[in-house]
Amino acid sequence: MTHRSLRVIVVDDQVDFANTTGALIRQLGHDVLVFHSANAVLDAVDSQKLELDVILSDIGMPGIDGCELARQLRQRPGFEKVVLAAVTGFGEDEHRQAAIAAGFDYRFVKPFSAGELEEFLEHVSHG
Repeated sequence: MTHRSLRVIVVDDQVDFANTTGALIRQLGHDVLVFHSANAVLDAVDSQKLELDVILSDIGMPGIDGCELARQLRQRPGFEKVVLAAVTGFGEDEHRQAAIAAGFDYRFVKPFSAGELEEFLEHVSHG
């Protein structure tokens, strides 16, 4: 079954994790931009007028955290339909609720498998 190529942003202050995740998504046939802070993402979407399908964002970043990033993105025109996926090391229900309240559509708990990520992207590309 063919899927359309997605435009994806990965943002995580753990450089190795962000780069590895970005490389995996690229291997799956999608276009990826990797950032290491929420400010960098906001600067890019504001200055480059990026058209995106998915943003995979770490929750626990210094400065603007992932929840605040999601809130700010949801206020921007054109980001109502972008699929926001939270990436967190915390699996507790309170963290899940906070991510949903901030505007995330999905949540991954680290460490997650390549298969989980591939399944998620397949689902989005057919959505």
